[in-house]
Amino acid sequence: MTSLAGEWRVAGIDGADFNEPVGLALSGNADELWWEPRCARFIRSYRISGTGIQFGPPAGAGPPPPPGTPPEPVCTIGLLPRLSHVMRALDAATTVVRTEQNGVLISGGGHSLLLFSQ
Repeated sequence: MTSLAGEWRVAGIDGADFNEPVGLALSGNADELWWEPRCARFIRSYRISGTGIQFGPPAGAGPPPPPGTPPEPVCTIGLLPRLSHVMRALDAATTVVRTEQNGVLISGGGHSLLLFSQ
């Protein structure tokens, strides 16, 4: 696997099936994986090397703006309850592999995330 480009459905978190009343999907390109809307700032850059993966802050993320800088527009959206668990798994990840069911298992640091292409 060389990229997470595409649309992904979260099927499992930390080894448990994701059976929630509302589904959770992620979008990706060659450099980043995110949850829509992007204004919510649940965005991670990534790099894959073989079965290794490393996530980090989004590309172009810099230090906080200086005092007096006008704030960015507000993103008024409710956050899904398990979204923080997804981000925790991404932040801890060290490996990425294809499963026998053609899913993508991202894991490391005692956490995991199972994704299926949409």
